[in-house]
Amino acid sequence: MGARGWLMLIVAVAAVMLLVGRTVTAMYVDHAWFTAMGAPSLFWEQVIDTALMQGGAWIAGSIFAFANLHAVRRTILAVAVPSRVANLELTAMVPGQRLLSATIILAMIVGAVLALPLTNWETLALVRHGLPFGEIEGIFDRDLGHHVYWLPFEETMYLWSLVSVVSLTAMVLVLYALTRSLRLEGRRIAASTHVRRHLSILGAIVLLLLAWSYRLDGFDLLLAGSGPDGMFRRIDHRITLRMDHVLSYGSAVAALIVARAGWVGQLRVAFVTLTAVLIAAVGLRHAVPTVLASRTTTVTQARDDADYVAARALYSRRAYDVDAMHRPTVPPSDSGANAARPTATATLASRASLWDEVTLKAGLGHEASAGAGGERRGDTGDPETQQRERAVSGGPAFAEVGAPSWVMANGRVAAMRIERPVNNGSVWRVVLTDVTRPVLRDSVLELLPGAGRERSPTPWPLVAPGLGGARLLDATTDADVPGAILDSPVSRVAHAWALRDIGLLGADSSAATPLLVIHRDIRDRVRRLAPIFEQGTSVHAVRDGDQLFWVLHLYSASDRYPFSQRWQVGDAVYSYFKLAATAVVDAANGRVRLVPVPNPDAMARTWITRLPRLFTPASALPASLAAQLPPATDGAALRLRTFARYGSRAEGNVIRHLPDSAFFNGSPAPFLLEQGPGTIPAWSLALLDDDDVVAGVATVTGGAEQRTVWTPSRGGAVRWPVTLGRLRRAAVDALSPADSSAVASGDSRVPRPGAGRDTVRERIERQLLLGRPEALVTSRGVLILQSVQGTRPDGRLFLRRVLVTDGETVGHGPTLGDALS
Repeated sequence: MGARGWLMLIVAVAAVMLLVGRTVTAMYVDHAWFTAMGAPSLFWEQVIDTALMQGGAWIAGSIFAFANLHAVRRTILAVAVPSRVANLELTAMVPGQRLLSATIILAMIVGAVLALPLTNWETLALVRHGLPFGEIEGIFDRDLGHHVYWLPFEETMYLWSLVSVVSLTAMVLVLYALTRSLRLEGRRIAASTHVRRHLSILGAIVLLLLAWSYRLDGFDLLLAGSGPDGMFRRIDHRITLRMDHVLSYGSAVAALIVARAGWVGQLRVAFVTLTAVLIAAVGLRHAVPTVLASRTTTVTQARDDADYVAARALYSRRAYDVDAMHRPTVPPSDSGANAARPTATATLASRASLWDEVTLKAGLGHEASAGAGGERRGDTGDPETQQRERAVSGGPAFAEVGAPSWVMANGRVAAMRIERPVNNGSVWRVVLTDVTRPVLRDSVLELLPGAGRERSPTPWPLVAPGLGGARLLDATTDADVPGAILDSPVSRVAHAWALRDIGLLGADSSAATPLLVIHRDIRDRVRRLAPIFEQGTSVHAVRDGDQLFWVLHLYSASDRYPFSQRWQVGDAVYSYFKLAATAVVDAANGRVRLVPVPNPDAMARTWITRLPRLFTPASALPASLAAQLPPATDGAALRLRTFARYGSRAEGNVIRHLPDSAFFNGSPAPFLLEQGPGTIPAWSLALLDDDDVVAGVATVTGGAEQRTVWTPSRGGAVRWPVTLGRLRRAAVDALSPADSSAVASGDSRVPRPGAGRDTVRERIERQLLLGRPEALVTSRGVLILQSVQGTRPDGRLFLRRVLVTDGETVGHGPTLGDALS
């Protein structure tokens, strides 16, 4: 072997050692982290599932690649390698054994490359351990767990197989073209018998993949049929599904015919077979169902689809846990100590927030607010940029972290927010904002104990949303912090290599017992411990005594649940979405507790059964902490949408709809609801019937139980558009007498007086900016609240008036208390 050969060998060995070393050290670091978090079995579950997926794909891909490359190798008679000795030019023939070895190595490399994308080990974990749903769907007679667990894994394997076949086919065509076994002669493609047979086998494999795709299409029909919103209809069941079965078996038979015809040289038979498959795919799968559907009358179609409409309603209610909604069955005064009671009107002014999460930021000048009709009002731009601009002008340089929580402070509801320094300062702030006032006022709480650790190289808290990097502590003083102990050269080298931080090699010189904390971002930390769950859209901050916690809701979610209505959450679409657990993370030490719901579904029970040490019952939490857990807004929103469209099992398929402003820019404004001796956060939403009459109010509560209570309307009918019109007229009446004083104060939102009073009213009504109407269940019945908004000269939002109505009379004032009086 020459010098060049030795150099290439050394480089290859070094590359393999680096790759192996990085993999081994990454596993070492992960094992240390999972062990510190009390979940070593989760590490081994991840390792086993990843090894099964990627290892199995590597073996299968290598075998398939070797079979194809070896077939190409057989067309190569010999490989000549030119060499030069002194002035003599020689030609050396490469031995066949060496070509075989090169083929094996290349096949293994191709198999490894194809296996690398298979990192979703969670799908295999659910296949291996998923508990059955205990319900059988009536089309394929499979347990619903087959759809939720197996089909995502099967689709992954199908896509991997398709990519592998297409990649190897392209590689084979290129290699045959290079060896001149496949060439263009005039206007025809010339190929040897060996090449023809090889390509025929690959064509047959492609047809088998096509048969596999038709099998999956049959299951996809249950998710996305031809009916409204993808409803599975009778024609899908009786026609399209059967066409999928015919095409699946037909493609498999066609694969055998193509393989046989190509092998013996009957190319015309192979061509006719492929043409027939393509025509059948278009005709049977698309044309026939479309023609039959067009010949069916509307009345006949409605009669034929009645059972399928009922099935969609039934499965949708189960998918979003609609039947778990509670209905008040006893008067509030007779309810138990732990039952959530309607808000007393006397305490409403101090327990109902006039600001939701979006308008709260606009009132503080953090970002733009949403005005009437969807217009953006106030400041615009990136919040951190605005914070820096205020810092330059002498204002505070802080950015809000996470979503606010809602607590009682000094007898009034307040928003608690966590702010971090924009300029990488060492002090974070805990801020309370009184949300019952028309102009927001901040009061900065004293820092929580332990926040200002002078010995810490990074600021408190230890973990937070968006917080990256690693932190090195001393285990002798931070014994309650879960992390990796760097007490040996092996652990320090492994962590330094895996994290690419050479400074960790000297960790023993900076601390008596070095303790390394990684994965400090809340979502990343929770995702590693509960990867099968979907996370909520918001991370909330909760303060319990002198401790700060981050709260994140976790959902059992799937886009493979059959027959169900599909809803969008964020950027994803789901047909199954249930609250599974609530992650409570201690901000000071990073410990994670997963609090399951009282009646978990099959997916949640799978993870609880597999990893029981990760879960903590709600009864084990401090009562003060459990009472502050925020409502699960994402799951409640989908539950209410489903309830509005499909009703419930108790009352049948009663159709309702949400107001146009529902969930516009987030959940409605919160309030604090009495529960036992304390309060829990909640928000409520009115649902309307076909005549736009308020059919009832749904109240979504937080706390340990995370309930949704449906309170039907009683008494007179409250028409939503009429009520909003009445509130709008009352707002104009309330603002009109104050025109002259508002103009004198320089308020640009109120127009200058014109020639007459009617002109002033018209201008006020045209420029009126109203907030989102909110419906509350109180001891006096349902009250509807709405604010009249304005913008201060500094761009911050404020409230001009607060309007309240019970459907008959309207009260208004600068505060909610004044409006109620």
